[in-house]
Amino acid sequence: MKKTLFAILLVCLGFSLMANDLVDRILAKVGNEIILLSDVQKNMLQMRAAGVPAERIDPNDVLSELIEQRLILQKAQELDIKLNDERIRQYAEGYIKQIKARYPSEEEYRHELQAMQTTESELLDYYITVLKEQALTEQLVERFVTSKAIVTETEMREFYTDHKDSLAVKPVTWETGMIMKEIKPSKAARNIKLQEINALLTRVMDGEDFATVAREASDCPSSARGGDLGFFGKGMMVKPFEDAAFDLAVDEVSGVVESDFGFHIIKLTEKRGKEIRASHILKIVEPSLEDSLAAWDLMEDTRASIMQGTDFGNLAAQLSDDKESAQNQGIIGEFDENGMPELFRSAILGTKIGEPTPVLHNEGTLYIFMRTQELEQRVYTYDEVKDEIGALLAQQKQIEAYTEWIEELTKESWVQVLP
Repeated sequence: MKKTLFAILLVCLGFSLMANDLVDRILAKVGNEIILLSDVQKNMLQMRAAGVPAERIDPNDVLSELIEQRLILQKAQELDIKLNDERIRQYAEGYIKQIKARYPSEEEYRHELQAMQTTESELLDYYITVLKEQALTEQLVERFVTSKAIVTETEMREFYTDHKDSLAVKPVTWETGMIMKEIKPSKAARNIKLQEINALLTRVMDGEDFATVAREASDCPSSARGGDLGFFGKGMMVKPFEDAAFDLAVDEVSGVVESDFGFHIIKLTEKRGKEIRASHILKIVEPSLEDSLAAWDLMEDTRASIMQGTDFGNLAAQLSDDKESAQNQGIIGEFDENGMPELFRSAILGTKIGEPTPVLHNEGTLYIFMRTQELEQRVYTYDEVKDEIGALLAQQKQIEAYTEWIEELTKESWVQVLP
């Protein structure tokens, strides 16, 4: 069901229009500004539209938030904070475009505006106002609150010492290691594709039509278009391909260019500003059946060596293609049952501690895992919970700093809540 413009506005940023027959009165004065009953009711309506249950919406809390908002905006005016008005206008126009896109036609969109007794210009002004208020508030909160909520290492360690006995207990975990081997094309497989691309280059250089050769022999889906890749700028292609393509003159054909995908022949067909249009012929370099069998044999031999007593860590350091874990004797981490690598969880947990899993395969890569040791339930160490403690203390400090700041603003400005 199509959402009305009214509902969309409420969810996105909140809406400031109310019925004309609303009985209004002043609820509070903040400096030289007033907060009306209608302001509170509008905010309550926004909260309901955003899904907040009615029983959780307290008019007194809403009024307090509006007073804080006015105090912050008045402080921003006092400090003469500058904003990028053009950028804010662009964001506001973007919201309008998003709303219009939800309607089947311009006519239905205009009809909804008319039903709401407003215009697109008024909506744009509303969004600009709200976005400016948000930007000013963010700048001031960063300046007077967030920048003061600094948590020290000493504070975090003291918190850990005082509360470590009440922290959640870490469940049983297992230190887990991995040996990873990518199935890569051999020199022989690479040379076969190199011979094929060189033969295609000879045909092109001897005068055959580039597009015809691409349609006949290229391994890229672009072969259906005669190898045409369309226009692209720098940073959009792999670097070896990009470097070669941008060095060409229009209608010039490159030599053989090697990238992670394989071997290319590139023809530059057009230039347009900072973009170029090129076609290519690609021969993908892939592992042969013999390459796959050789990788499997290596990993099966590796597993057999581990079963016979060869140290897992030493083999991981020598053979694994995962350089980071190889430098750590193959250890990839300490995991509980739910934290194990999801794809291989059942195989890892189904293998005895201290024994390697069967050789496992996924998307051209082979794996052997091993739970090297079991770690019993225990209290988390400081290093394990340091980040969470830091975030908790920072949040507490931000709340305290914000409360103190609002109190200071209240003292600076004249605030009166009317009965």
